Amino acid sequence: MKRRDHVLEMKDFITKMMDDTAEILDSTRKDITTKIIDYTFVPGKDIIETDDDIIVHVALPGIKKEDLNLNVSEKMVGVRAKFDVEQDISGTYVTLTDRQSGIVKRDVILPKKVIPDKASAKFEDGILRVRIPKLEKKELHKVEIE
Repeated sequence: MKRRDHVLEMKDFITKMMDDTAEILDSTRKDITTKIIDYTFVPGKDIIETDDDIIVHVALPGIKKEDLNLNVSEKMVGVRAKFDVEQDISGTYVTLTDRQSGIVKRDVILPKKVIPDKASAKFEDGILRVRIPKLEKKELHKVEIE
């Protein structure tokens, strides 16, 4: 009977160890998924209007310049970016590699019409900066009063 009790104890120990490992793996998968989901939401943006230009800043952390696609029309700036995230987690008992890829999209409606072919863009420190001249600039004209 002692041998049977020992086998049952070992079985319980192994089952607990497997359950703990499965729980750790599931928790790690959720953490990785959460980090990757952070990259799939619509990126933040700022719109700045000066007398002559509309300036749009779009936050794209973790994106490479070569993966960006920018389109500008008279009333909208469209940003598309591919991302490819790979995360390796290694531990004493667990090795996990997760890879996700996808597309980030952001369309920004502009407050005024712009001249699309005069747009300029710079990508630096995860921020895309787009400067587009306004189609109609505010100029003050002196009007003579009769």
